Amino acid sequence: MADNGKMDKRCPRGLECMPGEWCPLAVLRLRAIRTAGRELTEDEESKLPGCPWAVNHQVANYCFFKYIQDFSGDKAPSDIEIASLNCISVEAVKKTEKAALSKIREAEQFKSLKEDMNGEGIVSESKSEDDYKIHK
Repeated sequence: MADNGKMDKRCPRGLECMPGEWCPLAVLRLRAIRTAGRELTEDEESKLPGCPWAVNHQVANYCFFKYIQDFSGDKAPSDIEIASLNCISVEAVKKTEKAALSKIREAEQFKSLKEDMNGEGIVSESKSEDDYKIHK
Protein backbone atom coordinates (compact mmCIF):
# COMPACT_ATOMS: atom_id res chain seq x y z
CA MET A 1 0.00 0.00 0.00
CA ALA A 2 1.41 3.38 -0.96
CA ASP A 3 1.43 6.36 1.36
CA ASN A 4 0.55 9.77 -0.05
CA GLY A 5 2.72 11.73 2.40
CA LYS A 6 5.48 13.77 0.79
CA MET A 7 8.92 12.30 1.46
CA ASP A 8 11.75 14.33 2.94
CA LYS A 9 14.34 15.41 0.36
CA ARG A 10 17.11 13.77 2.44
CA CYS A 11 15.85 10.29 1.50
CA PRO A 12 18.84 8.42 -0.04
CA ARG A 13 16.49 6.62 -2.43
CA GLY A 14 15.05 9.91 -3.65
CA LEU A 15 11.48 8.77 -2.99
CA GLU A 16 8.76 11.32 -3.62
CA CYS A 17 6.26 9.69 -1.24
CA MET A 18 6.61 7.83 2.04
CA PRO A 19 7.53 4.17 1.52
CA GLY A 20 4.54 1.83 1.27
CA GLU A 21 6.69 -1.18 2.17
CA TRP A 22 9.90 -1.89 4.05
CA CYS A 23 12.78 0.27 2.88
CA PRO A 24 15.59 -2.02 1.67
CA LEU A 25 18.28 0.54 2.54
CA ALA A 26 16.94 0.90 6.08
CA VAL A 27 16.78 -2.86 6.54
CA LEU A 28 20.38 -3.11 5.27
CA ARG A 29 21.55 -0.51 7.84
CA LEU A 30 19.67 -2.10 10.75
CA ARG A 31 21.00 -5.55 9.86
CA ALA A 32 24.56 -4.17 9.78
CA ILE A 33 24.06 -2.57 13.21
CA ARG A 34 22.67 -5.79 14.69
CA THR A 35 25.40 -8.02 13.29
CA ALA A 36 28.13 -5.76 14.70
CA GLY A 37 27.54 -7.48 18.03
CA ARG A 38 28.33 -4.35 20.05
CA GLU A 39 27.41 -0.72 20.26
CA LEU A 40 29.22 1.11 17.47
CA THR A 41 30.85 4.50 17.71
CA GLU A 42 29.37 7.35 15.68
CA ASP A 43 32.29 7.08 13.24
CA GLU A 44 31.89 3.31 12.84
CA GLU A 45 28.15 3.63 12.28
CA SER A 46 28.62 6.38 9.68
CA LYS A 47 30.61 3.92 7.55
CA LEU A 48 27.87 1.26 7.51
CA PRO A 49 25.92 0.54 4.33
CA GLY A 50 22.26 1.51 3.95
CA CYS A 51 20.13 4.45 4.98
CA PRO A 52 21.44 6.62 7.83
CA TRP A 53 17.79 7.52 8.61
CA ALA A 54 16.78 3.92 9.40
CA VAL A 55 14.77 3.34 12.57
CA ASN A 56 13.87 0.08 14.23
CA HIS A 57 10.09 0.44 13.70
CA GLN A 58 8.51 -2.15 11.43
CA VAL A 59 5.13 -0.42 11.05
CA ALA A 60 6.91 2.74 9.83
CA ASN A 61 8.68 0.55 7.23
CA TYR A 62 11.95 1.28 9.08
CA CYS A 63 11.81 4.86 7.74
CA PHE A 64 12.53 7.72 10.16
CA PHE A 65 10.51 10.20 8.11
CA LYS A 66 7.45 7.92 8.02
CA TYR A 67 7.84 7.29 11.75
CA ILE A 68 7.84 11.02 12.48
CA GLN A 69 4.84 11.63 10.21
CA ASP A 70 2.71 8.72 11.42
CA PHE A 71 3.76 7.99 15.00
CA SER A 72 5.53 10.87 16.73
CA GLY A 73 2.57 13.16 17.46
CA ASP A 74 3.18 16.34 19.40
CA LYS A 75 5.28 14.88 22.19
CA ALA A 76 9.00 14.22 22.01
CA PRO A 77 9.95 10.54 22.17
CA SER A 78 11.35 9.27 25.48
CA ASP A 79 14.96 8.16 25.89
CA ILE A 80 13.75 4.55 25.86
CA GLU A 81 11.91 5.08 22.54
CA ILE A 82 14.94 6.79 20.99
CA ALA A 83 17.21 3.96 22.14
CA SER A 84 14.85 1.34 20.72
CA LEU A 85 14.41 3.13 17.39
CA ASN A 86 18.16 3.46 16.94
CA CYS A 87 19.30 0.07 18.30
CA ILE A 88 21.38 1.70 21.04
CA SER A 89 21.35 1.77 24.83
CA VAL A 90 19.53 4.38 26.91
CA GLU A 91 22.92 5.35 28.34
CA ALA A 92 24.15 6.12 24.81
CA VAL A 93 21.10 8.33 24.24
CA LYS A 94 21.79 10.25 27.45
CA LYS A 95 25.49 10.60 26.61
CA THR A 96 24.66 11.85 23.10
CA GLU A 97 22.12 14.34 24.44
CA LYS A 98 24.65 15.68 26.94
CA ALA A 99 27.29 16.08 24.19
CA ALA A 100 24.76 17.80 21.91
CA LEU A 101 23.73 20.28 24.60
CA SER A 102 27.39 21.05 25.27
CA LYS A 103 27.95 21.74 21.55
CA ILE A 104 24.86 23.96 21.44
CA ARG A 105 26.11 26.01 24.41
CA GLU A 106 29.43 26.55 22.62
CA ALA A 107 27.88 27.52 19.26
CA GLU A 108 28.34 31.20 18.40
CA GLN A 109 24.66 31.68 17.50
CA PHE A 110 23.57 30.62 20.99
CA LYS A 111 26.32 32.54 22.76
CA SER A 112 25.25 35.75 20.99
CA LEU A 113 21.58 35.02 21.69
CA LYS A 114 22.35 34.63 25.39
CA GLU A 115 24.28 37.93 25.31
CA ASP A 116 21.33 39.62 23.56
CA MET A 117 19.07 38.40 26.36
CA ASN A 118 21.46 39.75 29.03
CA GLY A 119 22.31 36.28 30.32
CA GLU A 120 18.67 35.25 30.81
CA GLY A 121 17.78 31.68 29.96
CA ILE A 122 16.48 31.18 26.45
CA VAL A 123 13.86 28.70 27.67
CA SER A 124 12.11 29.26 30.96
CA GLU A 125 12.02 26.21 33.23
CA SER A 126 9.13 27.33 35.41
CA LYS A 127 5.73 28.69 34.51
CA SER A 128 4.39 31.87 36.06
CA GLU A 129 0.78 32.87 36.61
CA ASP A 130 1.04 35.09 33.50
CA ASP A 131 1.57 31.97 31.37
CA TYR A 132 -2.01 30.93 32.12
CA LYS A 133 -3.79 34.28 31.76
CA ILE A 134 -5.83 35.13 28.69
CA HIS A 135 -4.75 38.53 27.41
CA LYS A 136 -7.29 40.70 25.60
